[in-house]
Formats: sequence, C-alpha cells, structure tokens
Amino acid sequence: MVKIVLNTLLGIVLVFVWLKFVNISEIINTISKVNVINLLPVFIFIFVAQFLRSVKLKIFLAPVKKIRLKDLIFLNGAATMLNFLIPIRAGEIAKGIYISKNYETPLSRALVWIFLDRFIDFLVVLALVGPLLLIIPTSIPDSIIFITIIIFTMVIFFLYLAIFQVVFSRKIVSFLSKLLIVNIIKLYFERISNFLLDSLSILKRKPQELLLIFGVTLLAFGSDASIWYFTFLALDSSQNFLTLYLAQLLSALTYLIPAAPGYVGSAEASGLLIFSGVFGIDANLSSAMIVLFHVLTLIWIITFGVISVYFLKIDLGSILKRIFRK
Repeated sequence: MVKIVLNTLLGIVLVFVWLKFVNISEIINTISKVNVINLLPVFIFIFVAQFLRSVKLKIFLAPVKKIRLKDLIFLNGAATMLNFLIPIRAGEIAKGIYISKNYETPLSRALVWIFLDRFIDFLVVLALVGPLLLIIPTSIPDSIIFITIIIFTMVIFFLYLAIFQVVFSRKIVSFLSKLLIVNIIKLYFERISNFLLDSLSILKRKPQELLLIFGVTLLAFGSDASIWYFTFLALDSSQNFLTLYLAQLLSALTYLIPAAPGYVGSAEASGLLIFSGVFGIDANLSSAMIVLFHVLTLIWIITFGVISVYFLKIDLGSILKRIFRK
C-alpha cells in the first residue's frame, strides 16, 4: 500500500510536469476534432496485441504446461486490468497464482515462468532498439545507442551460460557463494541462483521454436504500433509506422519505472518525452494522441478485464489478499 501511495504521488507530480510543457486548451481542441471511424481499428489492434501475447505465452509454456489458448487470452485480459489499476506487477503475480491453482504447478515456478515470458519482451526491445536507432533520426546520443547494444550483448552472453552451459554456471555460483561471509546470505544466494538456473531451462529450445516466440513478440509490438498509428490518424496526423514501432519499444522500457494507478501522469509524461523529446513531434499533438489513447485503453482494459474475470471465475479478492500479503 505504501508503494501504491508513493507511486500515486509520483503520478500527480508527473501530471504537473507534463502540464508545464503543453497547452491543455489546444489538446482538448485537437481531441474534439477526432475522426471516430479511424478509431475503430484501434480496438481491433488492442485485441490483436493481447491475442498475440497469449499465443506467445502458450508457445512459451508448451514444454512444461499445456494451457488452453482461451484461458490465456482471458488471463491476459484480467492481468492487464490488474496491472493498469495496481501497477506493482499485480497482473503478473495474478497470472502465476491462477496457473498454480488451476494447473497444479508450484507458485514459485509459475511466477518465474510468467516473469521469464515478460523478460522475452525486454530482450526483443533491447535487440531492436539499437539497430532502429541507427536508421531512424532521433535526438538520442550515439553513446546511448552503443550502451544499448553492449547491454543486449552481455544479457545474451549470460543467458547462454545459464541455459546452455549449466554445469559451468553452477560452478560460478559455487565460487561466488564462497566469497560471501554471512552463512545465511550464502545459503539464500545458492538457493535462489540454482532455482533460477533450473527455471531458465524452459528457454532451452530448438532454434525454430525460439524464432517463433520472438517472431510472435515482434508482431505483438507491431500491433501496439498500429494502435498509435490509427490514433494519430484519427487526429488527422499521419506518422511513419517504423517511427511508431521504435516509439513503442522505447515506451516498453518506461514500464520499468514506478507508475501511479491507471498510469496517470506516467503515460502522459513518457509519451511527451518519447514523441516530442526523441522524435520532435509537436508536443500538443503528441499529448492529444496519448490522452486519447489513454482513454481508449482504459475503456478496453476495464471492459475486457471484467469479462475475463467473469469467464475465468477468478476470485479477485483472494488474489489481491495474496498480492498485498506477499
């Protein structure tokens, strides 16, 4: 609860910061002229993005647990609503609890699978941001691009060791644990490290399976970019699709930053920073698009989230108690 309160205060601060850089009257005027017909594809692509991420999760979990695609679609809908309303990774935890309860899986294992699934999104972002920044004009310094490529290379290297060189990785864990002085810290370090190494074995797949997972993730981000493309179009502004694709990848990185319930403030501030600060799009136009997008996603997330909870018969009260207790 303390974290939620602090995140809410941060969101309020970001709203005031955002208002310093935009003209709210112009934003309202731009939104008032929206072409409603062009908004219809927005809802289609919101669903397509969720559908593709459900397909990715099904493929990802296939070697360890067979879960119906319909359940995963509704589970993603419920989780997205929880993440939106309670942005402390409540949705991911709820997914783990549901899979653990309904598919007879230890909760710790289910949670690791869910976070590894989200980690794949992070890998795709790191893999694409560097190359796209090299070909799309932005205000981001070359040093940041270089650092992004270095980080991705290091992450891939450590993943390779953890997945395909497990024996060597365990030796590294054993060596590092000997450097720790306090026995209780040493014990937990070994337990957690070995548990993660065991869990990462789910990523030990054939190359074509990994390519399929990454391919579906690419398409999901493409659907996200299409949402922004048609929202801009509804405001009588056509933007380059590849630019919006890169903007989506950069936006995905902002989810690592604490956010207020409903992403109030953080969505507007990050949208302004990315579209206006990075790509040079007019601040008021960018903010009008983000505000409109925020309202549309709110409608979709709450509506589909409630439907998902109903069809899955999820006991939200029980899940929320476990989330806050843990």
